[in-house]
Amino acid sequence: MKKITLFIFLLTISMGFSQNAPMNFETPGEGANWTWIVGADGTNPALEFVANPNTTGINSSSTVAKFIAEVAGEEYALAISENIGVFTLNSTNSLVKMMVRKDVASDVAVKLEGPAIAREIRVPSTVINGDWVELTFDFVADEGKVVNKLVIIPDFVVGKRTSDHIVYFDN
Repeated sequence: MKKITLFIFLLTISMGFSQNAPMNFETPGEGANWTWIVGADGTNPALEFVANPNTTGINSSSTVAKFIAEVAGEEYALAISENIGVFTLNSTNSLVKMMVRKDVASDVAVKLEGPAIAREIRVPSTVINGDWVELTFDFVADEGKVVNKLVIIPDFVVGKRTSDHIVYFDN
Protein backbone atom coordinates (compact mmCIF):
# COMPACT_ATOMS: atom_id res chain seq x y z
CA MET A 1 0.00 0.00 0.00
CA LYS A 2 1.38 3.34 -0.98
CA LYS A 3 1.80 5.79 1.82
CA ILE A 4 0.78 9.19 0.55
CA THR A 5 2.40 11.72 2.84
CA LEU A 6 4.05 14.55 0.94
CA PHE A 7 1.47 17.25 0.66
CA ILE A 8 -1.27 15.10 2.04
CA PHE A 9 -4.12 17.51 1.83
CA LEU A 10 -1.65 20.22 0.79
CA LEU A 11 -2.81 19.84 -2.77
CA THR A 12 -6.48 19.09 -2.09
CA ILE A 13 -9.58 21.27 -2.17
CA SER A 14 -9.02 24.71 -0.71
CA MET A 15 -11.12 27.84 -1.00
CA GLY A 16 -11.97 27.62 -4.69
CA PHE A 17 -8.42 27.48 -6.03
CA SER A 18 -7.40 24.71 -8.40
CA GLN A 19 -4.50 22.53 -7.43
CA ASN A 20 -2.95 19.14 -8.04
CA ALA A 21 -3.33 15.99 -5.98
CA PRO A 22 -0.57 14.81 -3.62
CA MET A 23 2.81 14.30 -5.30
CA ASN A 24 3.73 10.64 -5.69
CA PHE A 25 5.67 10.46 -9.00
CA GLU A 26 3.61 7.45 -10.12
CA THR A 27 1.82 6.99 -13.46
CA PRO A 28 -0.88 8.14 -13.25
CA GLY A 29 -0.10 10.58 -10.51
CA GLU A 30 1.32 13.99 -9.81
CA GLY A 31 4.88 15.22 -9.76
CA ALA A 32 6.60 13.29 -12.54
CA ASN A 33 4.41 15.07 -15.11
CA TRP A 34 5.34 18.53 -13.80
CA THR A 35 8.09 20.76 -15.11
CA TRP A 36 10.99 20.76 -12.67
CA ILE A 37 13.90 23.19 -12.87
CA VAL A 38 17.12 22.20 -11.12
CA GLY A 39 19.29 25.11 -10.03
CA ALA A 40 22.48 26.00 -8.15
CA ASP A 41 23.70 22.43 -8.72
CA GLY A 42 26.88 22.47 -10.80
CA THR A 43 25.79 21.21 -14.23
CA ASN A 44 22.15 21.12 -12.98
CA PRO A 45 21.42 17.47 -13.80
CA ALA A 46 17.72 16.91 -14.42
CA LEU A 47 15.48 15.60 -11.67
CA GLU A 48 14.89 11.95 -12.56
CA PHE A 49 11.96 9.64 -11.82
CA VAL A 50 13.31 6.16 -11.18
CA ALA A 51 12.41 2.83 -9.63
CA ASN A 52 12.39 2.96 -5.84
CA PRO A 53 15.77 1.60 -4.67
CA ASN A 54 14.28 0.36 -1.37
CA THR A 55 10.63 -0.75 -1.38
CA THR A 56 10.79 -2.23 2.12
CA GLY A 57 9.89 -0.25 5.20
CA ILE A 58 7.73 2.87 5.04
CA ASN A 59 7.90 3.51 1.29
CA SER A 60 6.79 0.68 -0.97
CA SER A 61 5.90 2.88 -3.95
CA SER A 62 7.27 2.03 -7.38
CA THR A 63 8.60 5.38 -8.56
CA VAL A 64 10.52 8.10 -6.72
CA ALA A 65 12.36 11.31 -7.56
CA LYS A 66 16.16 11.13 -7.77
CA PHE A 67 18.21 14.28 -7.19
CA ILE A 68 21.97 14.40 -7.65
CA ALA A 69 23.56 17.13 -5.54
CA GLU A 70 26.87 17.73 -7.29
CA VAL A 71 30.21 18.62 -5.71
CA ALA A 72 30.27 21.74 -7.87
CA GLY A 73 26.78 22.74 -6.69
CA GLU A 74 25.85 25.23 -4.01
CA GLU A 75 24.96 24.06 -0.52
CA TYR A 76 21.32 24.87 -1.41
CA ALA A 77 21.10 22.96 -4.74
CA LEU A 78 17.39 22.76 -5.52
CA ALA A 79 14.48 21.63 -7.67
CA ILE A 80 11.60 24.04 -8.37
CA SER A 81 8.13 23.43 -9.79
CA GLU A 82 5.36 25.88 -10.55
CA ASN A 83 2.96 23.07 -11.57
CA ILE A 84 1.52 22.67 -8.07
CA GLY A 85 -1.57 24.76 -8.78
CA VAL A 86 -2.70 27.68 -6.64
CA PHE A 87 -4.05 27.09 -3.15
CA THR A 88 -4.38 28.67 0.27
CA LEU A 89 -2.62 27.17 3.28
CA ASN A 90 -5.10 26.12 5.96
CA SER A 91 -5.41 23.71 8.89
CA THR A 92 -5.77 20.71 6.54
CA ASN A 93 -2.68 21.32 4.43
CA SER A 94 -0.13 23.34 6.42
CA LEU A 95 1.85 20.31 7.65
CA VAL A 96 3.88 19.09 4.70
CA LYS A 97 5.37 15.60 4.86
CA MET A 98 7.96 14.04 2.59
CA MET A 99 9.83 10.75 2.52
CA VAL A 100 13.58 10.95 1.94
CA ARG A 101 16.28 8.35 1.35
CA LYS A 102 19.93 9.42 1.43
CA ASP A 103 23.37 8.17 2.34
CA VAL A 104 24.60 11.34 4.06
CA ALA A 105 23.25 13.27 7.01
CA SER A 106 22.12 16.74 5.94
CA ASP A 107 19.11 19.01 6.15
CA VAL A 108 16.22 18.84 3.71
CA ALA A 109 14.36 22.06 2.99
CA VAL A 110 10.93 22.78 1.56
CA LYS A 111 10.11 26.30 0.45
CA LEU A 112 6.61 27.44 -0.45
CA GLU A 113 6.26 30.61 -2.50
CA GLY A 114 3.37 32.81 -3.54
CA PRO A 115 2.27 36.44 -3.63
CA ALA A 116 2.68 36.90 0.16
CA ILE A 117 4.90 33.97 1.11
CA ALA A 118 8.47 32.86 0.47
CA ARG A 119 9.09 30.64 3.45
CA GLU A 120 11.69 27.92 3.71
CA ILE A 121 11.75 25.30 6.45
CA ARG A 122 14.75 23.02 7.02
CA VAL A 123 14.55 19.67 8.79
CA PRO A 124 17.56 17.46 9.57
CA SER A 125 17.73 14.02 8.00
CA THR A 126 20.11 11.76 9.90
CA VAL A 127 19.08 8.31 8.60
CA ILE A 128 21.93 7.34 6.27
CA ASN A 129 21.64 3.55 6.05
CA GLY A 130 19.50 3.48 2.90
CA ASP A 131 16.16 3.42 4.74
CA TRP A 132 13.38 5.87 4.01
CA VAL A 133 12.52 8.46 6.67
CA GLU A 134 9.46 10.71 6.81
CA LEU A 135 10.12 14.40 7.50
CA THR A 136 7.52 16.99 8.52
CA PHE A 137 7.64 20.69 7.56
CA ASP A 138 5.38 22.92 9.68
CA PHE A 139 3.81 25.82 7.75
CA VAL A 140 0.98 26.34 10.30
CA ALA A 141 2.14 29.93 10.95
CA ASP A 142 1.52 30.68 7.26
CA GLU A 143 -2.13 29.62 7.13
CA GLY A 144 -4.19 31.98 4.99
CA LYS A 145 -1.36 32.61 2.52
CA VAL A 146 -1.65 31.66 -1.15
CA VAL A 147 0.96 29.27 -2.58
CA ASN A 148 1.84 28.67 -6.25
CA LYS A 149 5.44 27.41 -6.27
CA LEU A 150 7.31 24.57 -4.58
CA VAL A 151 11.07 24.47 -3.96
CA ILE A 152 12.77 21.34 -2.65
CA ILE A 153 16.36 21.42 -1.38
CA PRO A 154 17.02 17.73 -0.74
CA ASP A 155 20.64 18.04 0.46
CA PHE A 156 21.12 21.35 2.26
CA VAL A 157 24.73 21.15 3.44
CA VAL A 158 27.00 23.52 5.31
CA GLY A 159 30.06 24.18 3.17
CA LYS A 160 31.06 22.30 0.05
CA ARG A 161 30.33 18.66 -0.71
CA THR A 162 33.35 16.38 -1.08
CA SER A 163 31.44 14.04 -3.42
CA ASP A 164 28.15 13.96 -5.30
CA HIS A 165 25.20 13.10 -3.05
CA ILE A 166 22.27 11.13 -4.45
CA VAL A 167 18.99 11.81 -2.67
CA TYR A 168 15.65 10.15 -3.34
CA PHE A 169 12.37 11.75 -2.24
CA ASP A 170 8.76 10.72 -2.57
CA ASN A 171 5.14 11.13 -1.46
